Amino acid sequence: MAGITKVHGFAANVVGTIITTNAHKAFLITVKDDSNTAIDLTATDGTVNGNLNKLVDALSPAMFFATNSNAGTVSVIMDGTANTAESLQARVRAIFEATTGANDSTVVDGASVTVA
Repeated sequence: MAGITKVHGFAANVVGTIITTNAHKAFLITVKDDSNTAIDLTATDGTVNGNLNKLVDALSPAMFFATNSNAGTVSVIMDGTANTAESLQARVRAIFEATTGANDSTVVDGASVTVA
């Protein structure tokens, strides 16, 4: 049987890496107050005006997952053509109404996704 060599399309997938087949990108957000302390998103969990709802409503991620802890961490899948870690960090800081230099919330490119 003759072999066929694939010459078009994506490269070989590698286990242990985030792979996107479109323009989505993963980010890890850590919501912190002005003293670099994580904001417990579970403290207002399930409320319309809660911190998680405030974040998700403002960012409109394609998907998100907030950890069930006081770590203030939320993994989001966003449009990668319109968002960078730096632009999201500025937006997160603005959402929680602090000055850019004072609010310590951080956003980094997602290196892995853990599903519990």
